[in-house]
Amino acid sequence: MIEHRTVYRAEDGEHVGYVAPARDDAAARWQALTVFGYPLGGPAAFDDSVALLEAEGLAVLADRWSVKHGDDWFTCRLVETSPDEVVVQIDDFGAEDFGRHLRLERPGPEVLKRA
Repeated sequence: MIEHRTVYRAEDGEHVGYVAPARDDAAARWQALTVFGYPLGGPAAFDDSVALLEAEGLAVLADRWSVKHGDDWFTCRLVETSPDEVVVQIDDFGAEDFGRHLRLERPGPEVLKRA
């Protein structure tokens, strides 16, 4: 597992995500990661990655997302998040699986992306 540091919001101690060394980055930059390990922004200086998490780490959980289910992408919302998995609900009206919950283990951009 990649070494990471947990980030808590200064004003209330709320867990907002993680920062981890950016992979294959000779400049020793850091990657901001959501509470479920999804990349947020690009590699940056440590302090900039922490600031991004403090500003957007929790807000991103309420954003619209897209999930790949079968061969298609569907609009979804995050229902539950943890470091190991995310539960999403398909919110595409008219979709056969509208309202269905999908449990995803450590999803990356190939399965889950911000809409």
